[in-house]
Amino acid sequence: MPPEITACLAPDEKILWSGRPRPYVFILRGLPNLAYGVTWGVLGAFWYHGAGGIGKYSAFEGWWKLLPLLSLPFILAGFSFFLYPIRLGALARRTWYVVTNRRVFIAETARSSRRNGLAALRVFAPEEMAAPVLRKRFDGFYDLILTKRALANPHLRPRLDAGFFGFENGEQAIDAVNTAFKPQI
Repeated sequence: MPPEITACLAPDEKILWSGRPRPYVFILRGLPNLAYGVTWGVLGAFWYHGAGGIGKYSAFEGWWKLLPLLSLPFILAGFSFFLYPIRLGALARRTWYVVTNRRVFIAETARSSRRNGLAALRVFAPEEMAAPVLRKRFDGFYDLILTKRALANPHLRPRLDAGFFGFENGEQAIDAVNTAFKPQI
């Protein structure tokens, strides 16, 4: 365990189980954004080209020459959508799933080594947790859905903070969650 995570534990808190997601599971969740990225980027490029660009060949005079620059937010949004799966993969490399004898949480370590500590800590409260549901993925890894909201809407794909996704040792994880929260669930 990284020292950032062990530092946030209470003195009498014991780790029952810990795991990490596979980055490609997060990347697969972000792949639909590639279509948005291409759409917005091409829209911005067509706008820029259709407005004549900037320079002496521009179709506009005066302040209207700035009109092609209004396409830049669309192009930047396209890049942002296009890079989203890569950012999710980097997030998976910094994510830890932890079950202790007192709580269940998802910890995200800081991006750089200069910033010590945790970037985010998602603690599952007992009142939001349902009986955990373990699903085996086609690739042999497991998803563990923990929240009532994710279980109440089975037609929707659960958000990444609704449970543990793309990890090994699913049976050990669900046993640890059941051991830690048997009285509350």
